Amino acid sequence: MSENSPHDIRIPATQLGGPGAPDATLCSAKVVALLSAAAGEGMRMTSLALDVTSFALGEADVSISVRVDKRAKSIAFASAEARSGEQLVFTAQGLFSRAG
Repeated sequence: MSENSPHDIRIPATQLGGPGAPDATLCSAKVVALLSAAAGEGMRMTSLALDVTSFALGEADVSISVRVDKRAKSIAFASAEARSGEQLVFTAQGLFSRAG
């Protein structure tokens, strides 16, 4: 993924707890994996902020946009936003630091 360029994926709502309300544990696991991949090898997550909505997801796919907001030599800030149609599912921000 190029710097500051969003990377979009689509997943079934069932991966986040659908068709009911999103499950925070499932959302957290998915977003940690996505943000970690965006931050890159050799970076470890030091902080995660995740806000999850409570409306029913239904059967539609969820679109997740992931981006690296800022990168320096030893740290990176990455964020993600998930939507089901026009409805916000979750937002997340992660801080990563160089491992080792």
